[in-house]
Amino acid sequence: MNKDEKAGLWSERIREFRFSGQTCRDWCTEHQIPVSTMTYWIRKLKQEKISSEVDKEPVFAKLPSESEIVMRDTAQETAAVSILILGYIRIEAAPSCPPELFQVMIRTLKENA
Repeated sequence: MNKDEKAGLWSERIREFRFSGQTCRDWCTEHQIPVSTMTYWIRKLKQEKISSEVDKEPVFAKLPSESEIVMRDTAQETAAVSILILGYIRIEAAPSCPPELFQVMIRTLKENA
């Protein structure tokens, strides 16, 4: 029996023991296994599981920078108000434009245009 087969056999035995609800001593006596052997395999398989989890390569994900987030959000939003000044003034207000903003904008244009 090779190393992997032994580990598989003992994994199955440990699973059976845990599902039995018995104490380790009672289960081992019933199955004619020394308690020291059972505790050895419980410890060994637990250590192997931990070391295999530690050996895994970390995975890194690139997070967007703050400026990339701002640019993305700005590109996806539509402006509530657009003003075009070319010898004449053209104002486009979206339905989402707050009335207060529209009033301030008109007053400012009257005073400065």
